[in-house]
Amino acid sequence: MLQVGNLGAQAGEKTFGYLETAASRSGIRLDIPVHLIAGAEPGPTLMLQGAIHGAEIIGSIAILDFVAKADPAAIRGNVIAVPVVNRAGFELGTRGSNVDDKDISRLFPGNKNGSVSDQTAHIYFQETITQADVLIDFHAGARTAYERYVLFTAEEDPDNLSLMEQRRRKLVVAFGLDQAAFFPPGTFGSGASKIAIEEVNTLQITLEFGGGTGWFRNGEDNVRDAERGIWNIMKAMGMIDGELEADGPLCTVYEAGVVIWKPAVDGLFIRDSKFRDELKAGDVYGRLVDPYTGELLAEMPTPKDGIVIPSGQEWPTVGATSIGILGSIDRVEDRRAMDLSVSFD
Repeated sequence: MLQVGNLGAQAGEKTFGYLETAASRSGIRLDIPVHLIAGAEPGPTLMLQGAIHGAEIIGSIAILDFVAKADPAAIRGNVIAVPVVNRAGFELGTRGSNVDDKDISRLFPGNKNGSVSDQTAHIYFQETITQADVLIDFHAGARTAYERYVLFTAEEDPDNLSLMEQRRRKLVVAFGLDQAAFFPPGTFGSGASKIAIEEVNTLQITLEFGGGTGWFRNGEDNVRDAERGIWNIMKAMGMIDGELEADGPLCTVYEAGVVIWKPAVDGLFIRDSKFRDELKAGDVYGRLVDPYTGELLAEMPTPKDGIVIPSGQEWPTVGATSIGILGSIDRVEDRRAMDLSVSFD
């Protein structure tokens, strides 16, 4: 039997309910919606997670589309599907939780004696993530950036991969996108949550999918390919039968180590470079101008050569933030030459 909190599913059954988490001092509840799909035959457990950043919803839609189609009778193993983790952020269209101004994705394994988000992270982590063999964590560019790649944790020693790293290399390619990326250690903080997830032997891949101010123009294709990726991962894990579907035979893997930070001036952000542009050191990535006079306030050159991966920012752009990430090609994987099956026996 598959069990999350008070919600359960017997073999061959699909159920829905809410994982009870924590309430604010004023009584606001942040209980998390959970779909359970218990396959008719034994197998690994896949977890799908959307909108842990509340405004990033491509994955949420793809998860719901997947759940509607999934047939427990045809599945080996279990699926825990959470379309919206961060309900407070989702309902207000914000990245974090306005209840206590925290980012749940940075809090794992959580703290049962902390704030509402700390408690929520603790309960959610214990009840769901610790059960999963693989976690697909869907993110997006929200209203600011257009992104389309599989993000994964940097490997400690690429010439001597751990079992988890070997499996992750396969699943990154099996998902089906033509781009993947990793950040060098320390690029964006300590990565404590990712470490906590790996310490319970859960393999995580993160999807950065869609977004931008015109995200709806690309929304249908991105939702389709996000759902396609879920089915692909299940095929690679042996949970269902079928051939993988992909953007093409190749997946380019980037070391995404060049972050362009906004200077200490606020203004209207003008992007001079776009997704997949190749830049040389010193090329102007973007500018900040006075939104009322048009006066140039600052230029933002790239410090190193690189290819634009995510690109974008809100208008006007205020406060300390990254406005772009560039990567260099680490390797190109050829799906035709790889065995992308992953066993969790």
